[in-house]
Amino acid sequence: MTPRAVIIPFFLAAFQLTAPGLALAETPPEDPLRFPVAGGSVKFDIEIGAQAVTEKDAFWNLSDSFAPGSGFAPDMTFGEAYLKSGAVFTRSAGAAKLEAGLSFVASQTLGEDVFASRDQGDIKLENAYASLDLAVGSKMRFRVSGGAQPYRVGSGMLIADGAADGFERGALIFGPRQAFEQTVLARLQFGEVSVEGFHLDARELPSSDSRTVVEGLRVDVSKGQAGYLGLAYGRVPESEAPYVQAAPGGLGAAAIIANGRDGLTFWNGYFKVAPLSRLPTLWVAGDYAVQHNDRINMRASGGRFEIGNAFNSAPMTPTLSYSYQVFSGDNPNTAKLERFDPLFYDGGQNGWASGTNGAFVFINSNIRAHKVTLVTLPSPQDIVTLRYAKVSADRLRSPIQFGQGTRPMLGPGGVALVTGVTSRPLSDDILIEYTRVVSPNIYLSAGLGHSWIGRGQAEAASAPTKDWTGAFANIVFRY
Repeated sequence: MTPRAVIIPFFLAAFQLTAPGLALAETPPEDPLRFPVAGGSVKFDIEIGAQAVTEKDAFWNLSDSFAPGSGFAPDMTFGEAYLKSGAVFTRSAGAAKLEAGLSFVASQTLGEDVFASRDQGDIKLENAYASLDLAVGSKMRFRVSGGAQPYRVGSGMLIADGAADGFERGALIFGPRQAFEQTVLARLQFGEVSVEGFHLDARELPSSDSRTVVEGLRVDVSKGQAGYLGLAYGRVPESEAPYVQAAPGGLGAAAIIANGRDGLTFWNGYFKVAPLSRLPTLWVAGDYAVQHNDRINMRASGGRFEIGNAFNSAPMTPTLSYSYQVFSGDNPNTAKLERFDPLFYDGGQNGWASGTNGAFVFINSNIRAHKVTLVTLPSPQDIVTLRYAKVSADRLRSPIQFGQGTRPMLGPGGVALVTGVTSRPLSDDILIEYTRVVSPNIYLSAGLGHSWIGRGQAEAASAPTKDWTGAFANIVFRY
């Protein structure tokens, strides 16, 4: 499954609805799209987005080195659009609450996008689920649900994006789809503690369906605005997704392990806290995961540390944060496979993207990334965000993406094939974006990103490389 790799977060809905001072985000007392039905109510919703994107010297002009005969044009301008619409029925009876949702997504790319996919689009079911929520006493609740619906574990390091976008579905950068194609969820909550079992089958692209199923158990402690703490265990009982492994010593073509993901198990811990009572706007967050697959002798790990603070009394109420994330690459000097599998991670800029422009290239495997984010509010309706990311390789002579960068190199013993990079720096990315909250339902966004190629990639190229610049403008209507 191709992750949702984006240059920019084209709308910051979650932030906009919680940012200090945004009074426009308040829910109106009456919802004209909610209607009484069969002893309950039906809430209709609609979301429409359209945008224009332009890229110059996409992928740092590396196509001249690694695909010179492909005809790929690194300069492009294209459009994207999508429509999401659906309805949710709810009915309460005593201690029980029944909910059922149904929605679809129509999406379209206009022109040729950054992956040379031209004029693709589709209309697909998004949500189709039912749930039963039952109160047991004053503090305990039980909830069971099934069908097609979104699902997220912790901060989205491994489980978040349940549906692929782009290619035959169109709207790659907008990424309007999120729901897993099949889910079975059961949660027992007692006060602040919840235990939940999950079974997930992602809605992957038909052209690259790995038939991956993930199931597991998670335990979470929620402190509301004070933070959260959680631990999840998961396993992949079936999958056809292949893995790639570095050649011995890093010399030679990478090996492909068929059905490598089949049998994967993982532990994922995560937390976010406000550690200082005297400074409640300061937060610290962390995520860590270990992965095992004894069938193929695999051991991998990844994680992130983040610290940030909201300066609410300063002009424009800036929020500044720093994070460092690392995902193990395969050590070419061992027989073991150490390459991290990001599964269905949140690839958005507010999530787990490694870089801005570079997020198109770097999935979260064999990567280290320093990220700094500054968010300012010049007015209650205006948001300006500045992002910087420095991305490097975790392991040298080891695949960065799926075998990317395999090339001949002259060494002491003659010419040999090398995969990956021989110097760690991969890219330095900067992005500035502006969002205008026109109304509680309309958002305008625009942004400009620039990426400098790192020495590791530049040394691997046989043709001149260039800086990569991208820009966008979009409008999103949500009701």
